[in-house]
Amino acid sequence: MEPGGDDPSNKKKRRYPSLFDLVRFAFFSGLTFLAAWMAGIGRAAYVLVMLVIAAALAYAVLDLVDYEIVKRRRRG
Repeated sequence: MEPGGDDPSNKKKRRYPSLFDLVRFAFFSGLTFLAAWMAGIGRAAYVLVMLVIAAALAYAVLDLVDYEIVKRRRRG
């Protein structure tokens, strides 16, 4: 049986988010919330706001892909 995520002896190998990661998450969450709020106010900013939201989602996908690539490299 391979040690899994619930194995207490595997704690040393886990990566916990740093303060920078948490601040970056809070910033992009706030930016997305601001963009959604602005989109609700008027039509003029709608296209720009949707581009900001699309960029935030694209960044999240790229970050997840990078995380998976790094995780696989560390295993092998």
